[in-house]
Amino acid sequence: MARRKRQGPPEEQDPLEGLPEYLKAHQRESLFQRESGKGTSWCLFLHGDQRKRGKIQKDETYEIDIETRDGVVEQIHKVNVKMVCEAAKEEEVLRLLGTNEDLKGAPQGPHFGPRYRHHIKNKTLFPLMNRKEVLFFSTLEGEVLRGIVTDFSRFEIRLSMKGGVSVILLRHALFDVRDKKGRSYSKEAVEKTGKYW
Repeated sequence: MARRKRQGPPEEQDPLEGLPEYLKAHQRESLFQRESGKGTSWCLFLHGDQRKRGKIQKDETYEIDIETRDGVVEQIHKVNVKMVCEAAKEEEVLRLLGTNEDLKGAPQGPHFGPRYRHHIKNKTLFPLMNRKEVLFFSTLEGEVLRGIVTDFSRFEIRLSMKGGVSVILLRHALFDVRDKKGRSYSKEAVEKTGKYW
């Protein structure tokens, strides 16, 4: 009989154990690709405090086609999308959103060039997801989403907000992520302190 790997106390376990396998399975996942042509109605939160509701008809490298309720097909650049939820959950999401007044008063983005974006490292997100840490995500335009990370990929972070309401935050729309104590987990912050989780 094979011996089971001995599990030490949580503080002795490697927080990154399983990350390569997770990334291999999930890194290329995309809501837009998965839902293209499926017929589900979504609400897209766009830069400029706009929202579009409709069905994702086509997914391309940089744009998506969305069919609105009145049957009009519009092409939207993905970088203009901040977050996405099912259309039926739009009002719940709006009630749960907080505001970072500093960012709301001087919004940023969208940032088309990756070097201008505010990154969070996979090796930071993975342990936070596994610990089910309650986090506060700020977008470039000042919306604040409080929730637990349930999944992430190269492009998206899926959050479970209060009551299990699911929101997909586009990583290019992220300004910062903090815990309840106010600690930032942005790439810049963790590289400065050397503490990734």
